[in-house]
Amino acid sequence: MTFSDRRTDSDRRAEGAWAARFTDPAGAGAWVQASLPDPALRPCAQVVLAFLRWRAGELVSALDQVMQAEATLRERGNERWLARALSMLAVLAGESGQAERALRLLQEQLELVRRLGDVEMQASAYNDFGVQIGWDDPERALTYYQRAFDLLEEQGVPGGASPYPGIHGIAALNIAEIHLLRGRDAAGEAMTDRGGDLLEQARAWTFWPGYVTLRVKLLSRQGRLDDARELIRDAFARLGEPPRPDGPAGPPLTEPAQLLHAAAAHLEFEAGDPRRALEWLGGLEDWPNVRPELLPEFLDLRARIEAAGGDHAAAYRTARQLLAVTEARHAAERDTQIKQLEVLHRTELAVQQSHEAQRAAQHLREHLRELQALRGQLEKLSSTDDLTGLGNRRQFEQHRAQLEAGDAVLLIDIDHFKRVNDTYGHAAGDVTLQVVARRVRSALRRSDRAYRHGGEEFTVLLRGVGETFLLEVSERIRQAVSAGPVPGPDVTVTVSIGAAILTGVNDAGALERADRALYRAKQQGRDRTCLARPEDAAGPVPG
Repeated sequence: MTFSDRRTDSDRRAEGAWAARFTDPAGAGAWVQASLPDPALRPCAQVVLAFLRWRAGELVSALDQVMQAEATLRERGNERWLARALSMLAVLAGESGQAERALRLLQEQLELVRRLGDVEMQASAYNDFGVQIGWDDPERALTYYQRAFDLLEEQGVPGGASPYPGIHGIAALNIAEIHLLRGRDAAGEAMTDRGGDLLEQARAWTFWPGYVTLRVKLLSRQGRLDDARELIRDAFARLGEPPRPDGPAGPPLTEPAQLLHAAAAHLEFEAGDPRRALEWLGGLEDWPNVRPELLPEFLDLRARIEAAGGDHAAAYRTARQLLAVTEARHAAERDTQIKQLEVLHRTELAVQQSHEAQRAAQHLREHLRELQALRGQLEKLSSTDDLTGLGNRRQFEQHRAQLEAGDAVLLIDIDHFKRVNDTYGHAAGDVTLQVVARRVRSALRRSDRAYRHGGEEFTVLLRGVGETFLLEVSERIRQAVSAGPVPGPDVTVTVSIGAAILTGVNDAGALERADRALYRAKQQGRDRTCLARPEDAAGPVPG
């Protein structure tokens, strides 16, 4: 008799509710309500409820449920459900800024599920490890996502059916996102397609917008805008929700629909149509139950679109909203930490209480400092060029100081820009600068940054590029700028580019080398890229 044969009907229903937490949250919630009064099922129901509350953004309530469940599950020795409780505790610790505690909880969870032989939970733990460290160290996070993916790939048909398609697909999309972030489009596209196939197997439509967002990014980079729009329309159809780019009329937008609206807005923004992009974000303030970690992303996107469209007053208002939302989220994180402390006071020894109180007080102090720092986000507007929406020279210098060996700087100059001003007037010159800025940004990866350096000069900072890829990016920029006439003056402009790769941390001479390379590009006929040579490292710049 196998373990699954020995399970009771109640056990199987509990397992079914846990499996349905992504694909059928309403069904999982109904099981929770029916099971909470039963002392035998209550801790399992609390773990599922904690997951549902977390997805709804109710962090304190989720924490209260899962910590009660954890104590009972430890007492009963129910290791399978304890592992799930630890997974939830790790997620909530990460949400409240306690990264070290989250990693400790995930390590305990991983040891449990290895002993149990639970492959799905092992993969989930590896994936969660990646999530916790992904912001600070994407390449290290990639190794954890890959472990999760490979572990599940071994359980099914490679490239085909999977016994756990939900978490399998999520791991694949996380891998794809890192590859795309690093400019590895071929690997990113392959993993994006695999992730989409797996989510389709699982019918995990809650996560389908994640696949769509990555696929749209690839199609946009390939210039296949109509295909990207068709993919978004198909995604709305899969969700059974009509797209509503002009406002929130109709039933409230679900979270997947909100994510699709954001993906459509980003696509139109990258396509150079900020007006259409803003239509997709219409009524953002009225979107219901936006998850706390998503709302800042939506507001940041809207602020960038408004700035690119020249409505700097609206961009400023949205930036203020973003600051208020961020402050509120930090307040919620503090409430979560306080809740953890209250529960620990009821369940741990006095000496442990003392240690936790000291750590909690330190966390609160850290969050107060963070809140003060967040007020400085408004200074971001002073680091942005009003005309183009790109970073200005001040922001460029701040970011340049963070570069390392292997990163690169581009210096871009519009060819014969004075002729545009002299022939068509300064208003046409301003339009030309805005269009060139938008086209330069459209040719970059998400990890790259563009700035207006002054006048008709722009700079670009690129992370981790080799010489071949550096020239490829430069060529993509050059072609994007000259792809069509500038609306208004109806004149096609070109750019000359000087490129230099940094030889060390904060290589102060890289910009000078790029400037010399730009001078060579101008001398050789303009509308081209020149890479800095060793002899560019010293000597006066020709006038």
